[in-house]
Amino acid sequence: MIRFVLMLTPATVNPLDSIPCFARLDPGTSKKVQQSLQLQAFSKGEVIILEGERCPGLYVVKSGSVKLYRSSPEGGEHIVRLINRSACFECAPLFDHGPNPTSAQALEDSELYLLPASDFRALLVSDSTMALRFSEVLAMRLRALLNTIEDMSFRPAHARLARLLLQMAEPRGDVLAVAPKQPLNQQHLACMLGCSRQVVNTSLNKLVRQGIIRKEGRSIIVLKPENLKELINTD
Repeated sequence: MIRFVLMLTPATVNPLDSIPCFARLDPGTSKKVQQSLQLQAFSKGEVIILEGERCPGLYVVKSGSVKLYRSSPEGGEHIVRLINRSACFECAPLFDHGPNPTSAQALEDSELYLLPASDFRALLVSDSTMALRFSEVLAMRLRALLNTIEDMSFRPAHARLARLLLQMAEPRGDVLAVAPKQPLNQQHLACMLGCSRQVVNTSLNKLVRQGIIRKEGRSIIVLKPENLKELINTD
């Protein structure tokens, strides 16, 4: 169940400063965005939007993390993208007036800003800079989608896993940790790669034996990123 926690006002600390898609907007547009934003809270596991339903607007993650996913009629799931703090979704329906292309679910207790669809479209019309900004966002996501299609079509599971680990690795002290701020498990990885959990487990264990990664509880530490890069283009 969606809970409206706060309607932002001009007196509220501007949340746009830390959100890339709203950075460096015209002061007038920035003020309108801030006045329109609504803050919503979601518990871990709570569904935010459903695939095929009407899009309520643009969401931006204030805290926590969200997974975007598609479901098959048989109950299978493919994770399309993980959304972290300051990142936004769903943009496409706000341009083509279609339904949500994915469902969204909170991976942990999360707070999200919502810019209602009508306000978003009005701002696009009134500010060409904002329209250009979100055109760039859509272009980047199209490129990412094409890369995913290429991986699914031409690369085996272990090569797709190597790419995913590199993409999700972030500095944590003096090591690289895979998604250190997200509560991920092997099932999440399997849903992102389009393979079974057993395949992911087997591939991870092989990487451990080769000394390329190390497991620390539920965390994955990348020891040899150059070896992962080599695996991406192997048959």
